[in-house]
Amino acid sequence: MRKILLIITFILLSYIGNAQEQAIKANPVGLVFGIANVGYEFSINDNETLTIAGLYYNISDVSGFGAGLEYRRYFSTDDALRGWHAGPSAGYYSLEDNFDNSGGLLIVGAEAGHQWIFGEHFVLDVFAGLSFVTARSDNRAITVNNTSIGLGVSIGYAW
Repeated sequence: MRKILLIITFILLSYIGNAQEQAIKANPVGLVFGIANVGYEFSINDNETLTIAGLYYNISDVSGFGAGLEYRRYFSTDDALRGWHAGPSAGYYSLEDNFDNSGGLLIVGAEAGHQWIFGEHFVLDVFAGLSFVTARSDNRAITVNNTSIGLGVSIGYAW
């Protein structure tokens, strides 16, 4: 497993080093609900990008961390990070509550949306997605297999 993670990290870092365009974005709406989400999107060619994201979750008695990866293909231009986009995404979240219960969620899905860059640097991304969610508590008392629909908006800085 370590070898696979090392190879994936090496491949991602090689793309980051060659990226012509990149952006760091956050979801301001999530903060209202107790979810801090930040992502780093970078181009891998003229109309495709990868995003590496991190998340902190703290709602009621439940808190935890997560990470995700997203691929996007931009359709409206040959300029990655701008225009209509769609692609797959995946994430894993580790959560626990105040009663010493813990568990993990695996989310696999797809999303589509539109991203603008205003001026030279201000990013606005609006998107919607459909995902399959599977979760299990560590003591296996709770198991979830479901689909979810998500809507989102992110703002950020591109360079």
